[in-house]
Amino acid sequence: MPKFSIIIPIYNSYSLLGKCLESLECQTYNDFELILVDDCSTDNSFQKLKEYSKDSKLNVVLVQNEKNSGPGKTRNKGIETATGEYVLFIDSDDYIENNTLEIMNKIIDENGVDCIIFDYYHHTDAGTFKRKSLLSGNPGIVDKSDALIYSSTNSWGKVYLLKNIKDNDIRFPDFKRNEDMPFNKLVVAASSKIYYCNENLYNYINNKDSLMHDDSLADENNAINGFEIIYEKLNKEFPNEVEAIFLKHYLYATTVTLISKGITTKDLKKHIEKCEEKFPNVYENKILASMGKYQKLCVFAIKHRCFVLLRFLEKVKRIINKIKM
Repeated sequence: MPKFSIIIPIYNSYSLLGKCLESLECQTYNDFELILVDDCSTDNSFQKLKEYSKDSKLNVVLVQNEKNSGPGKTRNKGIETATGEYVLFIDSDDYIENNTLEIMNKIIDENGVDCIIFDYYHHTDAGTFKRKSLLSGNPGIVDKSDALIYSSTNSWGKVYLLKNIKDNDIRFPDFKRNEDMPFNKLVVAASSKIYYCNENLYNYINNKDSLMHDDSLADENNAINGFEIIYEKLNKEFPNEVEAIFLKHYLYATTVTLISKGITTKDLKKHIEKCEEKFPNVYENKILASMGKYQKLCVFAIKHRCFVLLRFLEKVKRIINKIKM
């Protein structure tokens, strides 16, 4: 059994894999298997992957979906294939630092943890990068409540004990977006000992052609359905934490999405009122203090029904995002 299983979903993205594969070939700790899951690519990615796996010095496991299934089901295929003790997810256009697995292994051996959250570099198309955190505070063992509330929703930048995922039957839902949110929160909740590593070890590439930047896939139902999974599984044991997730990843996120889609003020008001019925004290949740200035201003506008301000903020954000890309 390898110590780590690294799962990378592939769809027409072999040409973007170079830096990622190089970073894995250069790892200073090599007890890992590399699971490449092709989601029925329509270009020559799968054939190229076959050639790579045949010649690579890495322990490569190449699998392919029976039909094009999206990122969630593709990662699930990787989970079912994995034989490692711990699992990491990497997107095909991203990469990790050469000593990432060595550091993860040391943390596991010294602390006996079953989940690690680590920081990353955000690379822009302009060639610049910034240090980013997936949690906050001092490195070390993290309270589960804080990890649930404050950790990012993405599956990358984390190490999970595979047994926790399989024993609790945790899988990615079949969404085009937001599939990471319920998966990550459920795995964190299933973890007994969580560690925060404040070293920037993951490199996130701002790829304008990725699904994340495809506005046609923006759908508030992804966040709604993702939260419902979290609510059903976790609300009884973690009510305050679920309320915090609701504020940031449901109320705020769905409202902004609906505004970007041109929803009427009447329907927007109904949506917010329905949200508030679920958690009447949601605006008092402690997560609000940790949210960014833009998010806080949006939440203020939502609470006080300042719809003109909300629409203005969404428009400004779109312009800024286009400039950054």
